Amino acid sequence: MTTPLNRRLLLGRRPTWTATLDDFVLEEVPTTPPGPGEVLVRVLSLAFDPAMRGWMNDGPSYAPPVPIGEVMRGHAVGEVVASGVDAVSVGTLVTGNFGWQTYALAAFEEGTLSHLEHVSEASASKPVARRVPDGVPPTSVLGILGTTGLTAYFGMLELGAPRPGDVVLVSGAAGATGSVAGQLARLAGATTIGIAGGAEKGAWLREVAGFDHVIDYKSEDVATRLAEIAPDGVDIFFDNVAGRILEAGISNIAQRGTVVLCGGISSGYSDEAVAYGPTNLSTITVRSCTMKGFIVTDFAVQFDAASRRLTEWVQDGSLAWAEDVVEGDVTDAVATMNRLFDGKNLGKQILQLAVPTKA
Repeated sequence: MTTPLNRRLLLGRRPTWTATLDDFVLEEVPTTPPGPGEVLVRVLSLAFDPAMRGWMNDGPSYAPPVPIGEVMRGHAVGEVVASGVDAVSVGTLVTGNFGWQTYALAAFEEGTLSHLEHVSEASASKPVARRVPDGVPPTSVLGILGTTGLTAYFGMLELGAPRPGDVVLVSGAAGATGSVAGQLARLAGATTIGIAGGAEKGAWLREVAGFDHVIDYKSEDVATRLAEIAPDGVDIFFDNVAGRILEAGISNIAQRGTVVLCGGISSGYSDEAVAYGPTNLSTITVRSCTMKGFIVTDFAVQFDAASRRLTEWVQDGSLAWAEDVVEGDVTDAVATMNRLFDGKNLGKQILQLAVPTKA
């Protein structure tokens, strides 16, 4: 058997503002056969999140920065093409932090969805591969049944804690996390308002995800429309955007409301970003509100139960999800990631590098 070449993108320098392919080095190296306890994985689908741009910066965060000269970090689904594990056959679909490359040598561990994409694996010398569970679409473990879904679950249900009759606002509502967070609020009996850009996203949120109202930030004034839709204020604001959108949501927060800070994609997650506001934080004080930030691993001990509930809701049709799939080469990874910051994605952003051999 001919030894396949691994094409991988190494971080060559810290990007300034928007990352470009020039910030990376494309390297082609022979793959290494797996030893005992290892599997060689052909990467099929790469997943993208806004936080990945932050991992390229050199600074303290919940996950260590990607070192210069190392493969860019990223979660993926892949297919085992060679196995050093008796219980794992060639063709098995696995998921793990395989990075921006076409092949990955990984240690294999049996595990459940509760262990997927854990931040502690970000600094490991070798990625860990785990089986994609039976009965679910393989790429769902990168989104709604992975860290994305868990982030929405804990941010909305644990921190936001919506009740029947509440009015819940979600920014970045057509993104992978926001779309799930809004649906979870709906399942809890709340009225849901989503902020998204463009008619296509608005239609999907209303017709598929079941949002009650959608504000198109590209064509409408968010603060004005929000005041019209929710004249008594918003009880829970789940924010993925920051900046002026966060300011608009705070301006219409209800007395004793809650603001959950999940992300800030308007910053571009760049060290060079010029911060904007919000300028109205005094509203939090005078309306006796709560503002909370979090990362998903704050709730790691609850991952098992949350994963089971999310899986049940997916399987019974209670939760819908979208995937924005780009077909291409590993060198398309930077441009695919940047779609997130351009607002082009609907749902989970994925780059498909290959299809399973058995497909």
